Amino acid sequence: MEQFLSIKKSKGKKGQIWSFDLVVATIIFLFGLLILFYYAINLSSQSKDKLDEFFYEGNLASELILSEVGVGILSDNKVNQTKLENFDALSDNDKRNFLGLNFNFYFSINNMKISGVPRNYVGILNTTEVDNLIQTTRLTIYENKPVKFQLFVWK
Repeated sequence: MEQFLSIKKSKGKKGQIWSFDLVVATIIFLFGLLILFYYAINLSSQSKDKLDEFFYEGNLASELILSEVGVGILSDNKVNQTKLENFDALSDNDKRNFLGLNFNFYFSINNMKISGVPRNYVGILNTTEVDNLIQTTRLTIYENKPVKFQLFVWK
């Protein structure tokens, strides 16, 4: 009879241990899931913040370039060829500093010419594939024609 009781008692303890293991495993799983969700939420907000920073800098730079003051290339709301050539003559670091940019940039204007030579862009062209690139497009007047001004900011 004693053997029967001891077997019965040990079976009861094994069942309790098994259910305790299940509870601990569930808690660990839920804790891991919580960490995963927290990481995913923060990762997306960091990406959004970086994208917002790129758009802010792109819009600010395009406003400054297409202005009549400072390093702006406009006169009477039209692209001034002399100002455009002066802007192009600046070093890349000076261009970024005058515009207050932390990132690299270049811009293009349809049918743009610098010193009479056709040019595709002004600024630092990205020669390798980049992960972060935004484009800001504006309309302006160049050589008495409406043209598309495209500014690319990249890192």
